[in-house]
Amino acid sequence: MRSRLFVLFVAVCCLARAATPSETVTLRLTRAYDAAWDRGDVPAMYDMLDPECVLKTPFQTRLGRDAIRDNSYRNVKKFRDSVSTEESSKIDGDIAYSFSTLAFNEYDANGVLKARRQAKHLFIFTRRPGQDWKIRFMITTEETHAAP
Repeated sequence: MRSRLFVLFVAVCCLARAATPSETVTLRLTRAYDAAWDRGDVPAMYDMLDPECVLKTPFQTRLGRDAIRDNSYRNVKKFRDSVSTEESSKIDGDIAYSFSTLAFNEYDANGVLKARRQAKHLFIFTRRPGQDWKIRFMITTEETHAAP
């Protein structure tokens, strides 16, 4: 009887695990970008961007990955601890989009937590023939912050 219960338990666990939705392609790409940002790995982030990438936030618009690297990546030490949560995503051929919320922390020059921030994002990814997915548009629609 115990062995049957054990077998049944293992079978139920396997089925439950198989039924758990896996991470979407777009969330995996977004989280890889977040992880590179948190490491301060500018070459990795740059490589994830399409050459014609557009960055639009309430504070700036940057056209092309060189402009993004030269202007936006100066803040990698200031903003860290990124956690993206995807609300919806879709892949249609060689274009994919992801609506997500990014939670992150802002630190001052001494490394002291200054604010907890949250931003709503739309990431649009494209895939050129023979290439991996790249970020084509990074659009921040709103951003909020609170004291730690």
